Amino acid sequence: MKKIVIVEWGMGKKELFGIHRNTKELLKCLDEIIEPGQIDLMIPACEEDIYNFRNIKVVKVGMRLHNLGGFGSRIERYLYKNVFSRNYIKKNDALSVDMLLQFPLYGCDVVTIYDCIPELFPEHYTTLKSKRQRAKIIKHQKIAVKKAKLVLTDSHDAKEDIINIYKVPEEKINVIPCGWQHFNRVVEDEGIISKLNLEGSDFFFSLGSRLPHKNIKWISFAAKKNPQYKFVISGSNTRHVSLDFEGEKSPNMIFAGYLSDGEVKALMRHCKAFIQPSLYEGFGIPPMEAMSVGANCIVSDRASLPEVYKNSVWYINPDDYEHVDLDEIMSRPKESNELILNEYSWEKSARKLLEILERM
Repeated sequence: MKKIVIVEWGMGKKELFGIHRNTKELLKCLDEIIEPGQIDLMIPACEEDIYNFRNIKVVKVGMRLHNLGGFGSRIERYLYKNVFSRNYIKKNDALSVDMLLQFPLYGCDVVTIYDCIPELFPEHYTTLKSKRQRAKIIKHQKIAVKKAKLVLTDSHDAKEDIINIYKVPEEKINVIPCGWQHFNRVVEDEGIISKLNLEGSDFFFSLGSRLPHKNIKWISFAAKKNPQYKFVISGSNTRHVSLDFEGEKSPNMIFAGYLSDGEVKALMRHCKAFIQPSLYEGFGIPPMEAMSVGANCIVSDRASLPEVYKNSVWYINPDDYEHVDLDEIMSRPKESNELILNEYSWEKSARKLLEILERM
């Protein structure tokens, strides 16, 4: 079979997004099941090889222009994506795979589209800068999908969106779900409980970037209508974007900012319930992470979330900001977390991905 080359950028950073987590975990599992020489992970010259893979070969390409500051970094990335990576792929006559939204100009054989948020929520892009960013994302995704031989995504709901928005034939899209087992390696940091003054308190926890589709507004209404509880919201502020969409802030809301995985795990274990009131998720890993430490979850009934979590969570209407009685919500019947945890794993998804790539 052809060599497979995965185009990487950014997985070595401290603050990882969901796409980095997804790619990293799939690669770890692939490394255990492939033969040496099957897959190369191509990383830019500016990144360190932090992976310790046994069978996946990590290859650095590109050049360093760090002495030119931010401008040099942009040139570095452009040349890496569009010149050096292409040369390496052509030299090895390889199957190119983009799992990190790099969208090189030459196009990759396989591209992953995790969601269609920019297309479905234009009203969330209010500033001139964010509107330009939205237009750029849509343009790149449209070109990447058209050039690709195969499109990957992480849920059947996201697959339907890609079919409807980009008019991609159904047979050109494959669903590779996410997993949760990475959370077993995380060591809890109990210090966050005292740091946020949560000792002896009943609190709810929500995790994710503070973007409009995460619907923190629902939590602000929940906090106002349930003053007996505290509400911890993690995630970094979105730069250059007004946070008015988050609603009125109540005194019992705690904005914790960026948290380490260990702090997140401790909050998930101790919270009364984990809340994910999103208007849209391509998959939505955090509730599954919370389930893995025994937390109950309150989840939006939108997009992929019912597909993924079935009857093992309490569902809410994310547009209903008036009827937010958490005690009533948590009194409803639901099934065990184990039903979901047993269904999904990174290893299952990695094996499915490898089968697909080998067929190509």
